[in-house]
Amino acid sequence: MVQRQKMTKGEKTRQRLLDAAEELFAAKGYELTSLRDVAGLAGIREPGIYNHFTNKQALYERVLERALQPLVDVIAETMLGDGGEPDLIALPGKISDLLCEHPAMPGLFHQALSSSGSAGREEDSMSEWLARLFEQGSALWAHFGVREQDRTRVTVRMVMLFNVVTGYFLAQKVFDHTGAGDLMSKENLAEQKRLLTKVMTLFSLER
Repeated sequence: MVQRQKMTKGEKTRQRLLDAAEELFAAKGYELTSLRDVAGLAGIREPGIYNHFTNKQALYERVLERALQPLVDVIAETMLGDGGEPDLIALPGKISDLLCEHPAMPGLFHQALSSSGSAGREEDSMSEWLARLFEQGSALWAHFGVREQDRTRVTVRMVMLFNVVTGYFLAQKVFDHTGAGDLMSKENLAEQKRLLTKVMTLFSLER
């Protein structure tokens, strides 16, 4: 049996900082989140942040990488694998599972997509990740038989799935209003993934 190596005290502190930053960036936005806010939520003094990150931008970029690289990887694995159509149908559910580990990220996605005006470095960083994900999505549909030249069809599918998958994690107030409980509960997540499977099956049939 392989045992996982225990994290050092410094590694645990770094993870707490990333968790706190992810939550605050999503709730307040980049500009309104200070390193003091992050340190307070993580339970350390502000100067301690600089043992792990050089500045707020570096912290933000690491927050994005930690959450978004696994999404990039799972899309790439779907294209490289030999599971065929079932792998395509299962992909949104896998992405949902990954977002369960970082449920604040959808808030950051939608902030970036709805922002207007000149972009700062942080918006550039998120835009680069989103562009990468959408490019992969386009390649994925082409890989599974949707014509690359049909840009409107591919784009609408990607936007629809993006909104269905990420929007779920922004809807806790709806669950509260209807008395449906926690959107992160096992039962509610299972229902969301069941519906995602239906949508992907329909897309597959329409190909």
